Amino acid sequence: MPKLTKKQKILKMNIGDILRASCRYIRYNAEFCVCLFVMNMVFMLVIKNIPSGISNPLSLVWVVCYYMFWCFFFRYYYHLRPYFDFSKLAGSLAPSSKAIILLALVSVMIVFLPMVPLFLGYKDLYLDFYEQYLILTVSNSPRSFFYKLVLYGIFTLLMPTLVCRPYLAWIASLRGRNASFSKVGDKTKGNFWQFFAISLMLIYPEIIADHFDNAYNLQGWLSHTVGTVTFMMTNIIFAKIYDFFYIEH
Repeated sequence: MPKLTKKQKILKMNIGDILRASCRYIRYNAEFCVCLFVMNMVFMLVIKNIPSGISNPLSLVWVVCYYMFWCFFFRYYYHLRPYFDFSKLAGSLAPSSKAIILLALVSVMIVFLPMVPLFLGYKDLYLDFYEQYLILTVSNSPRSFFYKLVLYGIFTLLMPTLVCRPYLAWIASLRGRNASFSKVGDKTKGNFWQFFAISLMLIYPEIIADHFDNAYNLQGWLSHTVGTVTFMMTNIIFAKIYDFFYIEH
């Protein structure tokens, strides 16, 4: 007869507590966080000035260095020496690669699934709509601010599954722990709307900053500064989320 297992307690994340804990970390580690901000800004300025950006082969060096930079942050946050542990860094590539592949597959589906009606005989009625859809989703044409808010709001609905939980698995791998996506899902179940709200808070400031950048011709300085702050906050917040689900309980 199989042994009965104790039912896992469902933990409900309090967004206010997570944000307060993140702010306390910044307050008590102000000098370190200033260094994080400066280094992150340097990375943003470097990629901005690489010709053709991420499509340039030189950007691969930038990606590797940036990845190691944030690996260092989490090793430092958890007081894990050595801070550059290449075995843990190599192990962390598994969950991060899975997350990137999953995100890429979903992105391809979002772009190409609307093509299905074209193959079902609705070409005359549907072709104009699909052309407009491609212009709005994959082209570089200007988009209205309202459209961006709606588009990113819809995308944010996918983030709890495609980004937030894989992020926690990645942090676990850097700590040498189980980085299973399914285990993270079990730990964090029942918190979809909490992750959705946090994702909105971390994504929308950059969209708004980008809008003001374009409106007032600020050459990207506002969006880069806000993006630098929000991505730093993203990592601190997710460290606190990991603490809540894996360490405090």
